[in-house]
Amino acid sequence: MLSLTESNNKNNIIKIPSLKACKTKITALNKRAFFLSSVRSKGSMALEASMVLPVFLFFMMTVLLSLEAVRFQSDMQEALHQAGNRKAVEAYEIKYGNGKRVDTQSYIKEYLADQLYPYLCIEKGDQGISVQDQSSVEQNGQIELRVEYRLKPFIYWLPIGEIKIEDRFYSHSWTGYSGAEKEEPGIQESYVYVTKSGSRYHRSYQCTYLRVKAEAVDYEQITFLRNESGRKYSSCSRCKPTKGGIVYITSEGRSYHGKADCPSLRRTIYIIPLSEAGGYGACSKCAG
Repeated sequence: MLSLTESNNKNNIIKIPSLKACKTKITALNKRAFFLSSVRSKGSMALEASMVLPVFLFFMMTVLLSLEAVRFQSDMQEALHQAGNRKAVEAYEIKYGNGKRVDTQSYIKEYLADQLYPYLCIEKGDQGISVQDQSSVEQNGQIELRVEYRLKPFIYWLPIGEIKIEDRFYSHSWTGYSGAEKEEPGIQESYVYVTKSGSRYHRSYQCTYLRVKAEAVDYEQITFLRNESGRKYSSCSRCKPTKGGIVYITSEGRSYHGKADCPSLRRTIYIIPLSEAGGYGACSKCAG
């Protein structure tokens, strides 16, 4: 028989939930929290990707447009250079030959048309090229060509604004002497060609003594080779070639050279009046 005290203690017992039930409940809460966190993470990544991708594409398109613009401008500079050179001799050909005036704009566009994808980044293509020939060859011999064009983005809605580029070419008309001019009334002076270290004057700038053509040969062949005069080749005193490998010779020369750019193979040609060529002898080929 239980006492009154023991009976009261039994009625006051606190029931503690089992650890298994608590663990199950905690696990369920963790899974739910992990799921919610995963969903938030994926949503955040998708949001970031949707924001970064357009920025990345804009950056890449801008870089590609810049590279293409540099390429086209390089082609344009070369076209201007070619057109300017043609313009430089135009007046001379008209005066002394059967030359005719050239349409500078057509000349430039024809040159660009030969390039690969010439107008890829140009607004309106070849129609967007504006060429202005501001030369005054007849007055002062000045040649000035100006070209204007606008760039267009590869994606039309890119907010890059309007990019206008202007290229210019400055030069002077050709006033040199080629030896083929027609003598004008009252002008009897003749001109000849000389070199810095030469002892002969030449009446033609196409003389083989002025237009040196070097030939590369094996050093082992030098013993058996002869120049046009039948003489053997000796070592050049300027470049002092080694005994072996490739050497360079000319048909009129007397030496073999170790370098293709040896000073003895180069000719700096000067044009002087015949009256000032007293210290030079006449070339046996073109002035004899």
